Amino acid sequence: MAGKKFINAKLKGYNELQEILVEDGVFKAIAPHIDVDSDCEIEDLGGKLTLPPYVDPHIHLDYVFTARKQGATNGTGTLFEGIQRWSETKSDLTIDEIKARAIKAVKMEVSHGVQFIRTHADVTDPNLTALKALLELKEELKDIVTIQIVSFPQEGMYSYKDGDKLVEEGLKMGADCVGGIPHFEYCREFGEKSIHKVVEFLINFVLTLFHTIFVKPQQLEKQHKVLLNTNQ
Repeated sequence: MAGKKFINAKLKGYNELQEILVEDGVFKAIAPHIDVDSDCEIEDLGGKLTLPPYVDPHIHLDYVFTARKQGATNGTGTLFEGIQRWSETKSDLTIDEIKARAIKAVKMEVSHGVQFIRTHADVTDPNLTALKALLELKEELKDIVTIQIVSFPQEGMYSYKDGDKLVEEGLKMGADCVGGIPHFEYCREFGEKSIHKVVEFLINFVLTLFHTIFVKPQQLEKQHKVLLNTNQ
């Protein structure tokens, strides 16, 4: 079967240059020399370092480039103003508009060697517009990049009306992971409650946890108190 052989590849853990055989997009062999058929394509890497694809474990593809919208500029550069600006400007977003921005960001990532992306989808929106857009994008780009989606309550699981129900609906629709934002909830009790709910989702949906602890140093004390009091 014709494939493609890369020669003179510098690989971590190998003292000498290696050859890599790829067939149908699958790595078939790595060795100092690989015998192949005469119709196999050959590419000489010239001793360059050859690495596995990078992983971006944290991005918000539904938000990318939105700071360019009128009224969306985060003047202080803080997390809390950023969330506020997003809240104020997200109501008019459409599936097509979100996908167009997200595709632009994904192309930038892939051009720099990223092939695995974990993105949040803000589900504090009764229409779940961002989630719907990213679920479509995940399927459309599956042959180029692997995308995991976090069902994420950006404005709070309990500080936003029915936030917990929207997170659950996001998981039922096909999100891969669950996230929380206890440090953004209105009070410590809501923060504690949200952590318990995230764990419940983890158990019921057999999921990956993401974004429950994501804080700046000045928020750490508040977050620490929430976690210390979440002991049941």
